[in-house]
Amino acid sequence: MPVGGNASESCIIICMRTTLDLDADLVKRALHETGARSKTEVIEMGLHALLERAARKRLKALFGEGPQIRAVRRRRS
Repeated sequence: MPVGGNASESCIIICMRTTLDLDADLVKRALHETGARSKTEVIEMGLHALLERAARKRLKALFGEGPQIRAVRRRRS
């Protein structure tokens, strides 16, 4: 069903509710350190960071450490 009654402006919003058993001190610390405004926001930030870390690991495994280059000599003026 379209949001707002107009089919051209419709969008799908998916929300997922779940119950988590989290360390209260860890959540409080994460909220303070990150500046997140809610527990949901801090959990989402953590999930994004976890996925970015996994992506970097996959890229590193795929491409290795990168080419070994030597330092470029600088001209003195």
